[in-house]
Amino acid sequence: MKQLFTILLSLALLSSCKPKKNHESIVGLWEVTKVAMGDQEMTPVARWVRLNDDFTQESGNGWVQHSVGNWTLDPTTNELRINNTNGMEDKIPFEVSLTGNVMTWKRIEFGEEVVVSLKRIDKIPTAEANRLLGAWKFQSVIKDSKDVSDSLNPKNKAMLYLSWDHSYQLRNFPEGEKYGIYRTHGHMQRIEMMLNYNSKDIKMQAYFYEFDGDTLTFKATNKEEELQFTRIHTFID
Repeated sequence: MKQLFTILLSLALLSSCKPKKNHESIVGLWEVTKVAMGDQEMTPVARWVRLNDDFTQESGNGWVQHSVGNWTLDPTTNELRINNTNGMEDKIPFEVSLTGNVMTWKRIEFGEEVVVSLKRIDKIPTAEANRLLGAWKFQSVIKDSKDVSDSLNPKNKAMLYLSWDHSYQLRNFPEGEKYGIYRTHGHMQRIEMMLNYNSKDIKMQAYFYEFDGDTLTFKATNKEEELQFTRIHTFID
């Protein structure tokens, strides 16, 4: 009886030490840290993918989830196939390698090697563009190297509101409220703003943006304008 107990205990220990299945080792939440194609790098901002144990998957950028579907991993070739049921068909699998909490995907596209580097994470990453949402009070307006704040914002009440639905409002300007739509770049801190989009007098301007605490700065890509704002938490009447 004692010998039988020893054998059973040994089998239990061996069973607990068996390596995990290949698919289990890559299950979890991952952030893309680098995407390179040949000698060019094109890493998207806050790109993440979640591989679930039931072979479903979802992915997105920052707070925006834009893809869902399923995935498979060939245990003999380590080829990963990701199918997005709400997107374009992707027929080329990735060859997967895993070292600790770092995963690498490789494949050939248009004759060039594509290498995607990912790291395991605990929560969905936040993109800098997510910080743009909300209300901002104008602090200064500089055009052609001249401060024109007094003429464009004489009552010091002008504000910008950026909504989650990619619309924006300019409030408390001398000529009244203005409305527009915007979009942010997927690979850099850049915002494109279209004013009067539903009229013939459409105006488009692109800015690079940066944060310093609760201060937001827009610098026009044509270098003709610089706007500075501070974060506020209520509309200014």
